[in-house]
Amino acid sequence: MRRNHTRTPLIEAIERHRSIHPISFHVPGHKNGLLVGDHPFYQGDLTELSGLDDLHDSHEAIREAEKLLGDVYGSLESHFLVNGSTVGNIAAILASCETGNIVFVQRNCHKSVLNGIRLAKAVPVFIETEWDDAGTALGIRLDAVKEAMKAFPQVKACVLTYPTYYGYTYNLKEIIDECHKHEVICIIDEAHGAHFTLGSPFPESAMEYGADMVVHSAHKMLPAMTMGSYLHIGSKRVDAHKVKEYLTMLQSSSPSYPIMASLDYARSYVGTFIKEDLDQTLEGIRELINGIERIHPQLIVQQADDPLKLIMRLEGRTGYALQELLESVGVYPELADPNQVLLILPLVKKGLSFPYTEAIGRINKALENEPMVEVIPMEGISTSRRTTPFSTLALSLEEMDGKVEALISLDDAEGEVSAGMVTPYPPGIPLLVPGERITADVIRRLNEYIVNKANIQGHHRLADHCVYVYR
Repeated sequence: MRRNHTRTPLIEAIERHRSIHPISFHVPGHKNGLLVGDHPFYQGDLTELSGLDDLHDSHEAIREAEKLLGDVYGSLESHFLVNGSTVGNIAAILASCETGNIVFVQRNCHKSVLNGIRLAKAVPVFIETEWDDAGTALGIRLDAVKEAMKAFPQVKACVLTYPTYYGYTYNLKEIIDECHKHEVICIIDEAHGAHFTLGSPFPESAMEYGADMVVHSAHKMLPAMTMGSYLHIGSKRVDAHKVKEYLTMLQSSSPSYPIMASLDYARSYVGTFIKEDLDQTLEGIRELINGIERIHPQLIVQQADDPLKLIMRLEGRTGYALQELLESVGVYPELADPNQVLLILPLVKKGLSFPYTEAIGRINKALENEPMVEVIPMEGISTSRRTTPFSTLALSLEEMDGKVEALISLDDAEGEVSAGMVTPYPPGIPLLVPGERITADVIRRLNEYIVNKANIQGHHRLADHCVYVYR
């Protein structure tokens, strides 16, 4: 029987505690907000007091909240994450893999997946990504996974990103089924799909496809605070005790109660989402798309497989130029890349509102004086993608240990082996991974990011047009 999702056990416990006007002789140092003046959000920032439970040994409010979470997603067990999906990905990998194990990983994965593999001292095999002509990653193919299976029959785990950052899905169920034929554990980084549990018109969730573990960034698509995420265990292939053990090691021993309370609220929000709420959400999206499409003849709007992801392109301009125009009128997209910007739209319940009409007016103001320009055919990433369905590192983790690094010009880097992770952020998908051979395509793409002054994290000196390589 489905549980009562109007309840928020952890929030209720915090409110009960606050109602007695407690005097704090405990951490945190702001003492229930008394030392920070009129900032009520501090008042829920508590610690493991009687009645408030303990994330690392839950028996009361947090345990009940996590059981309600599992009910929404149909998991065997679900866990609150206060260190983001990063900690969920790493814990899932460490609980599934040992030193030397082969792990299949989607090439356009988040950097946390690669860091998890590195910490596990496992061996990554990269499944190549499909791209559209605009350079948007679309996912991977079943036949690419089958080819990798033939080459590496001893594979232990497969870590996939679904949906992509841009909201595209692919034949995930077939890939999970193929992996399970070979007893391969499937870990799905479904960071941007916490709302898929709502069903159509959203894509199916990896939990419904039989994934062994699924990680959700609740703060990305649901009304949770930044860093608030979920980890779900979906099958008995997973050692649940190991997962819990690694989460205890990796998560803060002083977990944030505001973040956990927001996770409780986000679960209730999606758990009580009904048809009338969905109708309101979809009507707002239609209003936005219809309004934007009338603004400028060279403005292209594209909806992804996930209706909450909207891609905008202004023909003849880069995505960075479009982002600058939008931000000049106070409209902030999730990200820009050389070709487009990405908007992430909200789940809006009946009775709530979102300023779509104002957004349309601001976008119109940003573009009203933009002239028509000649459009030069774009060289898509699809024209230069790898010819093989999978690839491996040029150097193993053991071979990288103790290797001397050299700083060289990016123009001289083709064929060299990268000594650092180089990651445009957002979205946090590495262009270079330590131990990977540097290709002409990667150099071209890095030059695009440099010219457009994109934010690039990692071990590099791209400001000087240089990267680190192994010697």
